[in-house]
Amino acid sequence: MQATQPMVTFEGSEAERQLAEQIFTLARFQGRFFPATAPIRLTRDALVGFLASQRDGADGDHEALATQVDAALRQNAAIFVREETDDGVVSFVTTRGGTPPVLLQEDTSHTLAKRFMEPVALPPPPAAPPKKPAPMIAEGWSQRPVFPELLDEPEIGEVDVIESVAPTPGIPALEPAATPTGGEDVVVAAAPTAADTIAPAPSPAPIAPVEAPVAEVPAAAPTSLADFATERVRAALTARLESDDRFVSFGDRFFAEDMVDRYSRGDLRRVREYITETNEPLGDEQLLQGLFNRRPNDPTYDAARFSINYRLSREKREFEFVGTRDSRLWSTVGLAPLGTTLRKASELGTDYRYLLDEPTTDEAEDTVTHILTFFEWAYGLLPLDGTMRGFFPQPYLEDQKTATIRFEVPQLYATFLAELRYPTGNRGGYLVGFDEFYRENVAPGTILTIERTPNNDGQFVIRYTAVAAREERILQIDERRNRYVFRPQTLAQQTDDAWLLSEGRYPRLNNIKPLDDKERRRIDTVIGTAFERVAENVGTKAEPRYWSAPEELLPVVNIERPFSLRSLREALESPQYAQFSADADTPGAFFYEPPVKEKSGGKKRSTRAQEEEPDEDEEF
Repeated sequence: MQATQPMVTFEGSEAERQLAEQIFTLARFQGRFFPATAPIRLTRDALVGFLASQRDGADGDHEALATQVDAALRQNAAIFVREETDDGVVSFVTTRGGTPPVLLQEDTSHTLAKRFMEPVALPPPPAAPPKKPAPMIAEGWSQRPVFPELLDEPEIGEVDVIESVAPTPGIPALEPAATPTGGEDVVVAAAPTAADTIAPAPSPAPIAPVEAPVAEVPAAAPTSLADFATERVRAALTARLESDDRFVSFGDRFFAEDMVDRYSRGDLRRVREYITETNEPLGDEQLLQGLFNRRPNDPTYDAARFSINYRLSREKREFEFVGTRDSRLWSTVGLAPLGTTLRKASELGTDYRYLLDEPTTDEAEDTVTHILTFFEWAYGLLPLDGTMRGFFPQPYLEDQKTATIRFEVPQLYATFLAELRYPTGNRGGYLVGFDEFYRENVAPGTILTIERTPNNDGQFVIRYTAVAAREERILQIDERRNRYVFRPQTLAQQTDDAWLLSEGRYPRLNNIKPLDDKERRRIDTVIGTAFERVAENVGTKAEPRYWSAPEELLPVVNIERPFSLRSLREALESPQYAQFSADADTPGAFFYEPPVKEKSGGKKRSTRAQEEEPDEDEEF
């Protein structure tokens, strides 16, 4: 049911009535959700500005329009009230009912604040009960006991005849008496006095120490778990629990087998479909709360969490553990792999084989710094080198091959997943899944900082230092033409100029064709191609001889295949590759002499000429 608005009559001339009605309509629209008696306040400046904009789209004369507004609303004082502040701001106030607002006096006589400020007097406390009189102690117990038999002098009795003995502590001394006729010695004991009776016994004489050979006492064996090393206790407990059929394990956690939840084939199918629909690995807590409605405040939540991890680990044909100790994630068959599709995982593992020989950092810091190479930028990678190997989490299960890591970029308010592929017997480890982040935000040579997240070894923070934006022509790949080209790119992050492949530094890389897979697998071919692309030719055109240092070659070598400075030096110094030789005059520099190519019957152009000559259908 639509509510009707009260009729309002306006005063003044025709123009003043129309203007007042227009302003009232505007006020009623502004306060359309207000109560009927609530004040609606419109400033004169706002009214003049609005009315001026409504008149043929022109601002008009604001002063004349302000005079018209004052005159029109003054004629309708029964509808509008004029207010003016100390700083000269004029406002007109009305209500939806078309009457000036009335100040309502608020009734505060029964408010909660008034009752709190004027509390009701408390009734007087009840009278305390009369104290009970304390029981009287009997007079017999209040007096000190007296023992007269100990204080009175004993009477002198008859003489006793005893054998002569040595004095005993606590017994009065014996006095000799006269020898009677008979020749026998008689000893008479003096009668003890009261002082002798109650005197304390004398302290025993000190015993002289006896020197004896001291035997060596063996060290006492540990008596508590605190006396043993933590690793020894853990190893002993693990061995004992693993040999006991009553316990089952998942990673470094053990649980009683009869208390582990059972999952039917239908439950496992629901878990598999849930992961497939989400299209990314899911954690055990997400599966418990999303599928089985288990909440963390459930007393059996920890047992349920262990149970689902243990049951899924037994279904190796359908589920794969891709988590860490603190972030337990599960993947399933058919889930799209993370990372680039330009190269196979086996090929990337072969490229990073040299990382197996890199020294590992013993103490891993909370943050690591890494300079992005062109190879890593092109394929969205991070190498698991000696520093990264100790920084990222180790496999949680024995047969674990990959782990899904979540990265957070606070500067972009974004998160993404990356896959950590652990090294195997003959393949190096690396992280993959940075394609979109690299292409849209950074360039080769960017200095990245990776931080750990406290209490979660499955989540990391990646940052880069923002600097003033500048534009550079950076080396990129033209996938349609399969060529390296230089394209303008805005750099707004801190970069290492030694690793920045700009056109001003490496102009000869423009329009170069990448090596094919067969050539890329040969280390000497990759290094030799880098010499030909950027090094100085100190020989002749017919017999070229290129000269450069490993530090200058390293960014260029990493275009085709990943290298570290150590692996590059080993290849240059290896006697296996005779085409590389050290410069005796310049320490650290090397020469490269391309091997002589065998001449064939037909005219075969060199690889260098084929790379530099554009295709017939190229566009310039």
